[in-house]
Amino acid sequence: MTASPLIPVVVVTGFLGSGKTTLLNAVLRRRAELPQARKLALIVNELGAVGVDGDLLPTGGVAQIELPGGCVCCVLSTELDAGLLRLANEIVDLEMIVIETTGVAEPIGIAWTLEGDDLRERFRLAAVVTLVDATYFLEAERVSPAAVSQVRYADVLALTKAELVDAATAARVRARASELAPHAPWVTGDANALAAWFELLLAEPPVREGGPSLMSAPHGERPAPLVAPDAGPGYAHAIQSVAVDASGELDLEALIDAIAALPSAVVRVKGIVHARDQRTGDDRFAWYAVHRVGARVSTEPLDAPHPARLVALGTEVDAGALAACVTAARLS
Repeated sequence: MTASPLIPVVVVTGFLGSGKTTLLNAVLRRRAELPQARKLALIVNELGAVGVDGDLLPTGGVAQIELPGGCVCCVLSTELDAGLLRLANEIVDLEMIVIETTGVAEPIGIAWTLEGDDLRERFRLAAVVTLVDATYFLEAERVSPAAVSQVRYADVLALTKAELVDAATAARVRARASELAPHAPWVTGDANALAAWFELLLAEPPVREGGPSLMSAPHGERPAPLVAPDAGPGYAHAIQSVAVDASGELDLEALIDAIAALPSAVVRVKGIVHARDQRTGDDRFAWYAVHRVGARVSTEPLDAPHPARLVALGTEVDAGALAACVTAARLS
């Protein structure tokens, strides 16, 4: 068992010019306003894109510079796995790592890297967030297979530049991307609205006793609406949460499958369960943290007992459906 929680890694991808840097700049600006924010490591490929002077950074290894809000901007000039380990070892109180891919990169390579023996006990892939450019995606998928791969592997799809096209074009772009990633939820809005939603997607809802509560975006503003793939233009609701008991001995794989099958309107799930992971061939029960961001479910072992509960955030969350996930996985 690991004594420390795994560090979540979020991959932000999208074809050239889709707005990745604009989004991450908005995230950094918002974090600068948060009191006592934990550190976030932002790995980018082009320093100038995030407004950081490359002359301030040393060459070789992992170059990093402090940014407002406790963030760290980094450039990897060595292999990704070595760079991630160095960040984890050198940055105290590291909350998360966000990797901005190049516009022609395919995210699956990063996912494979995180599954390596040296990394899977330190990191977990929390989500692949793919930006879909309403002005160019339909052309981009004809130009480069990377544009298709970025969408196909997405856990969350964010529509950008929709204000620059007519409603019919935006609908065609969204329909085509949904064909490639039918289970991924949609986020819409300008860069600041997407940044607010980004924070909600990555939030750590407390696993505690208590009934449903109304959730709001950081800074007290209404989050951008989540648009389900089959929803109309007016689909938008406040973010709510529900919590259910998850006690008993569970089958971890069955629980993962059940949580993954929840509708796309459930955008975040966090839980602590006592389960056995039959995928490893080990029948012993242990404590695990379970996470879902967008369409991706990930788990990590815990080193001590905890109250067993599941918490879900979303635009339409159903305590009965969440409890059914536990029932489907319960062994005793």
